[in-house]
Amino acid sequence: MSDTALTTVSVQDAETRFSELLAELSGAPVGITQNDQLAAYLISRNDYEAMSEKIQFLEDQLWLAKADVARAEGRAAKKRVTAFLHDFSEGVNHEEAAIHKAGS
Repeated sequence: MSDTALTTVSVQDAETRFSELLAELSGAPVGITQNDQLAAYLISRNDYEAMSEKIQFLEDQLWLAKADVARAEGRAAKKRVTAFLHDFSEGVNHEEAAIHKAGS
């Protein structure tokens, strides 16, 4: 997503300008306000999918780190964790390539 300033509109304005707002999503999300408080974001499909992929990648990295800590602390058999990390990293490498491609 873009680093530009967030455009905000009220719920009422969003209802009347919905098609126009959808057309504006190519550059940045739109904040929807209710009672002068930010209530939601309207984001493009591409931005949503890229964020979802990044979240999945980060969750995978967390599990890898936890497995590595368990191995280092002796809470899991070194051979099993090493095999798991190897198998998992093979899948993660494919995900990293997909995330990099989606971010381009």
